[in-house]
Amino acid sequence: MKRILLVLIFIVNGVSLSAQIEVVRLQSFLKVGEQLDCGKYSIVFKEVLVDSRCPKNVTCIRAGNARLLFEIKDEKERSLGEVEIYISDKINLYFKQYQPLKNVDLKVTGLAPYPENPFKIEQSEYKVAIQLDKLLN
Repeated sequence: MKRILLVLIFIVNGVSLSAQIEVVRLQSFLKVGEQLDCGKYSIVFKEVLVDSRCPKNVTCIRAGNARLLFEIKDEKERSLGEVEIYISDKINLYFKQYQPLKNVDLKVTGLAPYPENPFKIEQSEYKVAIQLDKLLN
């Protein structure tokens, strides 16, 4: 009985000692060419590279996806690099050991408009929903 009690005490103490993790979340919408200023860095929605999502009025074997291109810049508007990301993917933006991007993740949560057959979507019509998560230590 004493052993069980000791094990339970260690489990409870272990749970209460676990670190609290805080995440700052920013959600935004960008059109092609628009920039989201985040203080020490900014994110530019450059273009939709591929949009293979199944159109609304078509029956497809698979749903498809869209691949998007973003550019990351520092506070002086210098390019840190470009990233390609698919809808619903999440990537870390820690470019070239640039400290303000440490623990920052970018996730694409949506892309509008949704394709309709036989219409082609122009780059200027696209609007992306993004989510930035910054892990605070």
